[in-house]
Amino acid sequence: MCRPKVIGENDKVRTVNGIRPYIFFDNAASTPALVAVFEKLKEFIPYYSNVERGIGYKSFVSTEMFEKAREKVHSFLGATEEHEVIFVKNTTEGVNKLARKLKEFIGDGKVLTTEMEHHSNLLPWKKHYDTEVIPVNKEGRVDLNLIEEALRKANGKIKLVAITGASNVTGFVNPIYEISEIAHKYGALFSVDGAQLVPHKKVDMSRGIDFLSFSAHKFYAPFGSGALVGKKDILGKGEPESVGGGTVKFVSLEEVIWADLPEKEESGTPVITGAIALMAAIEEFEKWGMDKLEDMESRLHRKLYETLSSLDGIEILGGKREKEDFPVISFVPRKVSPYILSSVLSFEYGIGVRTGCFCAQPYVKKLLKVTAEESDQIKKSMMSGLLPEKGAIRASPSFYNTEDEIETLKQGIEDALSRDKFNYTYDSHLKAFVPENFKFTLPF
Repeated sequence: MCRPKVIGENDKVRTVNGIRPYIFFDNAASTPALVAVFEKLKEFIPYYSNVERGIGYKSFVSTEMFEKAREKVHSFLGATEEHEVIFVKNTTEGVNKLARKLKEFIGDGKVLTTEMEHHSNLLPWKKHYDTEVIPVNKEGRVDLNLIEEALRKANGKIKLVAITGASNVTGFVNPIYEISEIAHKYGALFSVDGAQLVPHKKVDMSRGIDFLSFSAHKFYAPFGSGALVGKKDILGKGEPESVGGGTVKFVSLEEVIWADLPEKEESGTPVITGAIALMAAIEEFEKWGMDKLEDMESRLHRKLYETLSSLDGIEILGGKREKEDFPVISFVPRKVSPYILSSVLSFEYGIGVRTGCFCAQPYVKKLLKVTAEESDQIKKSMMSGLLPEKGAIRASPSFYNTEDEIETLKQGIEDALSRDKFNYTYDSHLKAFVPENFKFTLPF
């Protein structure tokens, strides 16, 4: 099938069964770079210079490209004149910056979020504000009725609703435009963690999204950039969240006059190459069309779900998948440690997955039906530097993956589930179980 190309998709790796094609099913954590992104950076690097204020051809080129990247992010997300694009390192930095910038607006009010959240869209709000967490339903989805009920009961006390656009554990996509309407109905602002959503679904911020953060490293441009896009009238208030070079118009020993947005919130030298890489990724997505890419992933999602559902020895976390969900599926083997199974997939089949709770511990523990006693034991294990007994495996293919690769995943799982014994030992350096007499070596 004709599809966008990524760096490394034809790579081979050493396994205990010899050299095998590498199958990367950990795209929900970070994606490889698109070939088009890499080519754009090779084209740009000879002209690299610092942006703004440089009087020289390369500085002019870099500044122009950097600002074009900002415009591209703005238009791709359907942002309006009320929104500003601020470049950050990643989603986590974007949410933390927003949490600090909203202090004046939220004050002693509350933030409403959900049990589904990645830690990066939970901990910043809990650190700075009185935070109410809405539980997910038995299938692991957000309940809109509970969100509205919480807002109604708060009687204006909830100033912000902060929710993930899509789960990094189940691939469930939240109805963000409906949630936005509910939040605004009760006078609250609305913020979206777009880390998982933006690379997979078309987003239109003009439909009531006040703030959105996302990462380029999940958007096939892993070169250190991301963006916080939000309302100018709020982000522009007060002092910069981080002060220093580039954040001022005038400085004396007695006085400081801060710059306007976006410079005010982009202290120091930005990740210029990262912003340009992100622009190139967006351009590639626009060339192919989001609808076509979504269709590719939808077919893979259906194949993955049907394949995993057919295996007797595993349990898929969360309820049934809907058409709008994207291919992220977490599962638990019933009679084998997930950490052992994932190592078999890696060291014997050349398949890269992720294990654990995926930086969403409350959500995963809810889906795993972890008891209070089990949770306490997990805490003790992790505080001791040990792997917890409970955990899951996550497979997250993307448009460049194939159905044949999913068949290989099935083969590896069935092989592991059929065994009574595993000759693996725990390697504290790799933090994984490794086959006996197998030595990991760097490829360069």
